[in-house]
Amino acid sequence: MPHFGNVPAETLVDTVEKLVARMDEGELVATLGRESASMPPDALRGLVEAIFHAFRERGESSEDVSEECGASLEGISQLQTPALSSLLAYAGANTGVVKEATALFVERHPQYVDALPSSLRDAIAQRLAKVSAR
Repeated sequence: MPHFGNVPAETLVDTVEKLVARMDEGELVATLGRESASMPPDALRGLVEAIFHAFRERGESSEDVSEECGASLEGISQLQTPALSSLLAYAGANTGVVKEATALFVERHPQYVDALPSSLRDAIAQRLAKVSAR
């Protein structure tokens, strides 16, 4: 598993922003959906927080998002799998939200980058290796 603790936060955020900008959003949503259950609770809370923030930037309150995705705020805050799945599906149906949230997650919680799905961690590591080789 890659370790990103020695990468400057600014470099890590820039790398993730560029990486997710080029990713297929449906693939990113599917990857997060499959592997989010294995994320530590604090990391998962950080991702949920980032998703809600991305929606707030678009003018949707957490209550609006909860209602639209069909999950209670309580279920989401308790990290209940069905609620999180609904939230992620709704975020994925809104172009750009998951990409924005992923970059924001890394910006706000760089200590949890190692908790991201392995395929995403590997892609980050590969991109960082290319950047450092320049």
